[in-house]
Amino acid sequence: MSCPPPAPRRLLVPLLVPLLLAATPPAPATPAPPRLDDAVPDTFSGVERVVAVGDVHGDVDALKEVLRLAGLLDDKGHWSGGKAHLVQTGDIPDRGEKTREAFELLMRLEGEAQAAGGRVHALLGNHEVMNMLGDLRYVSPGELASFADQATGPETSGSPRGFDGHRAAYGPTGRYGQWLRRHPAVVRIDDTLFVHGGVSPEVPAKTLAELNRWVRQDLFPGNPPGGAANPQGPLWFRGYALGEEQGAGLALDEVLKRFGAKRMVMGHTTDRDGKVRTRFGGKAVFIDTGLSTGYGRHLAALELRGGKVTALYREGRVELVTPVPPPLPIAPKQTVPRGQVSP
Repeated sequence: MSCPPPAPRRLLVPLLVPLLLAATPPAPATPAPPRLDDAVPDTFSGVERVVAVGDVHGDVDALKEVLRLAGLLDDKGHWSGGKAHLVQTGDIPDRGEKTREAFELLMRLEGEAQAAGGRVHALLGNHEVMNMLGDLRYVSPGELASFADQATGPETSGSPRGFDGHRAAYGPTGRYGQWLRRHPAVVRIDDTLFVHGGVSPEVPAKTLAELNRWVRQDLFPGNPPGGAANPQGPLWFRGYALGEEQGAGLALDEVLKRFGAKRMVMGHTTDRDGKVRTRFGGKAVFIDTGLSTGYGRHLAALELRGGKVTALYREGRVELVTPVPPPLPIAPKQTVPRGQVSP
């Protein structure tokens, strides 16, 4: 008995294609480029532990080492800080050749920390803004060349290697330009403001949202001049680091009151002795200790926990500000009847 001939294979194709398409996961959506009026988270409360790290300047190895010192990075380079918040106060790029590696590390740690209940806050510094606005004075040839693969077309004849890739990468739709434009210049975590340079009382803002929008105006075309390139803006101001105690102290008090904080933590102004410094009774804390190799590789981080402000060094911990205990209750005055002796 003869068997019927097999059905032609081409008849199976129309049946299989819909099934294969249904089983294929959809491609991840490309995030829309950031906009000036996008909400930028700037206020966080109920954080048990905060670690702040100052200027990196292209030295990813020093950054990794200080994060391990603070217990935020394990031996395999992954987040180990649990629910802690890490604040990097800006100036990741320039003066070193591993800026991209530092960006990539922090970009990855953002997701890992959030998955663990923590946070990574990479704040804008003046050097991030300089790169986004095309000011390359402090970009070394090696750092510039590392961006060559980011170019969207052939390199411009006569330009340094990596110039076109650098411009594309820091642009509004570039890998690092998009990431940076989603970040604030100033955040408040519990009762502490974190900023790159310092918040002057002259800033035209009454809220952190207004202040961050003013800074970001310079990073989106078609807006009036903002605070990113302003020498008195929060990325450049050094009044609390260098100003006289009396006048600068009054200004600092006014700013802290305006933004609902009791201290301000700043980078930007390098302390060449490699130590975290405080001024104004601990209301101003300066954490740019010269972390990068070009500045001496002084590893240091700041920890805020349980009301204590502590500097972390390879040599150990140094408590900078201790919470003042509440005064003891005054016992009511006892009246001793006549003829008796007070105990």
